[in-house]
Amino acid sequence: KRAIQKYIEDEMAEQILRSGMKEGETILVDFDSEKQQIVMKVEEKVNES
Repeated sequence: KRAIQKYIEDEMAEQILRSGMKEGETILVDFDSEKQQIVMKVEEKVNES
């Protein structure tokens, strides 16, 4: 549980605060096996026609 908080929840909170996320955006969490680290990125809301 502590590892999840340290590596995902805390980092996700920082990502939200730094990026100024907008409603409908999504945070994608992935693991880069070459760098052996968790990677997070914000994906914009997809507008459906």
